[in-house]
Amino acid sequence: MANLEKLVSMEDLRRRARRRMPRVAWEFLDSGTGAETALIRNRERMDAVTMVPRMMRAARVPDTSAPLLGRTWQAPIGVAPVGLQSLMWPGIEQALAAMAARQGIPYCLSTVAGESLEDIARVNPDFWFQLYPPTDAEARRDLIRRAHDAGAKALVLTLDIPRSSRRERQRRAGVGMPPKTTARLVADVLSHPSWALATWRRGVPTMRSLAPYIPSTDMKKMAEFTARNLAFDLTPEGVAEIRDLWPGQFIVKGVLHPEDAEKLIGIGADAIWVSNHGGRQVDIGVAAIDALPGIVQAVGDRAGIIYDSGIASGADVARAVALGAQMCFVGRGFVWGVAALGAPGAAHAEAILRDELSNVMSQLGCHRLDELKERLA
Repeated sequence: MANLEKLVSMEDLRRRARRRMPRVAWEFLDSGTGAETALIRNRERMDAVTMVPRMMRAARVPDTSAPLLGRTWQAPIGVAPVGLQSLMWPGIEQALAAMAARQGIPYCLSTVAGESLEDIARVNPDFWFQLYPPTDAEARRDLIRRAHDAGAKALVLTLDIPRSSRRERQRRAGVGMPPKTTARLVADVLSHPSWALATWRRGVPTMRSLAPYIPSTDMKKMAEFTARNLAFDLTPEGVAEIRDLWPGQFIVKGVLHPEDAEKLIGIGADAIWVSNHGGRQVDIGVAAIDALPGIVQAVGDRAGIIYDSGIASGADVARAVALGAQMCFVGRGFVWGVAALGAPGAAHAEAILRDELSNVMSQLGCHRLDELKERLA
């Protein structure tokens, strides 16, 4: 077992996770697209956000509670939907969902996760469901119905994948579902015994929420089916159709332009989720943190504001909150935690992020999250 006292930052978790994950799993998680300048841009532009501490404010124990969509969460930190997480570490969805329920932070399950939405609902009754809508109308309606019947508190429609990106780094690493069996892959897996044993115990990861709509349990055929059939045309009319099918809170993810945010509020979005998909879709796209202020200004108080992309520390959460985000979702970071430490790594990652945020708030002289905006340089 790792010495937790030496894993004190998210970067510590990242390094340990990389050592414990086979290359095919790591590359799927870590890669961007193209030359990966969008990944770099997200980091550089996040680092460019600086803040000015104020002294004599006695903010030793700040309040990190975060109101969003009619509920007050314990921190402005959520667990982002990540596709094929079970490839990265077997059982990770259950571990993260359970942790989020205990810690009072939001958890969002991906359409293409390795666990079914019904199983996750039993672990975390307050879960959100991220939707890649099937092209088949009956399947689309049924998936939305199942999310509602399972008790999902919000539907998160993702807009920013009009088609699969090229993700050249993943191609070079042989990423696929299932990965092509080669001598190199076998050697790689055998050299990562913790991952190999966990995968052997749980079996080959599958997309369990989509299983009822796929006429095969073979993973290769499942992947081919989803590539062809998760491509519903998300025009304003298509978004409106989904809004009409969903009776609960409706969030739209992957927004980078104020005019798009305006249209979505008109359609009935309860929250706008600012994201560039972690730099994984279009390499020449704007850094998400640069898009955030314009969307905050356009939206005002008409809808909630959620943010992801480039969040790698509690300090990054503070930056995004200062620029107007009410909630910051973390994808890769929580995977690092579980891959580094197994299921206990979910809580360890959350504890690092929350403690970093609390410490930064104290150093800046902030008692509450809403004071962070006053510290922008």
